[in-house]
Amino acid sequence: MDKGKIIYHFNINSFDVKAEYKKRDIDDIFIPLAHQLDSMQKKAGNRLIVYVAGPGGAGKTTVSYLFEALIRANTNNSAQAIGIDGFHFNSEYLNSHYITRNGQTMPLRDIKGSAESYDYDKLHGKIVALKQGDIYWPYYDRCIHDVIDDHIFVEANILIIEGNWLMLDEPRWRDLARFCDYSVFVYTSKKTLISRLTDRKRKGGLGKEEAEQFVMRSDAANIDRILSNRLCCDLVLEMKENGEYVSCLERNLH
Repeated sequence: MDKGKIIYHFNINSFDVKAEYKKRDIDDIFIPLAHQLDSMQKKAGNRLIVYVAGPGGAGKTTVSYLFEALIRANTNNSAQAIGIDGFHFNSEYLNSHYITRNGQTMPLRDIKGSAESYDYDKLHGKIVALKQGDIYWPYYDRCIHDVIDDHIFVEANILIIEGNWLMLDEPRWRDLARFCDYSVFVYTSKKTLISRLTDRKRKGGLGKEEAEQFVMRSDAANIDRILSNRLCCDLVLEMKENGEYVSCLERNLH
């Protein structure tokens, strides 16, 4: 193992994912944050909800799983990482419902991943329920490209919820922020985001040209929407081209 890197293996949406982090970032950013979240939960005496938001391809899912692993390894607390992709409308709904954008009507499946392709009411209800007790949570399986309801039992003291739209500053969506005890925004360059998202679509079974067309039609617009229209977060993590993270306590700047 490279002494400057630490490698983790996570199973995310039915894919095995290898995630590499700089040891310095683990020591200086991520482990201290794990201790901070542990302290916050113990001080509050009830469930702590952490949002990890950001555009697709930024690495927020692996970051959320990293938080879970480090909290478990460095504290005596329980942690669990879950995502909001299980709140996509199912394939039948996406194929049979339409949206008009820029004067063009298209099925929701053509913009799958946009905020409009999520069942907001269902997501809102589940997050409210998390404040009241343990629940079952839906899951998105990338092998079947569809959602599985009530697939994950959620019971930990510290819940790390990741998703593109959790800190979106738009009607209804912005209401989700009031259920969050701590928020993290993760991003990287748009070039890197586009490259990662294209690779992800190809791993999901699309050909090169089809993957590129989908990303430019849907994901690129989502990236711009998220980066330009979000709520202020507690912490911002920017991933540089070399994989190093730079952190900023954003709320102190506003």
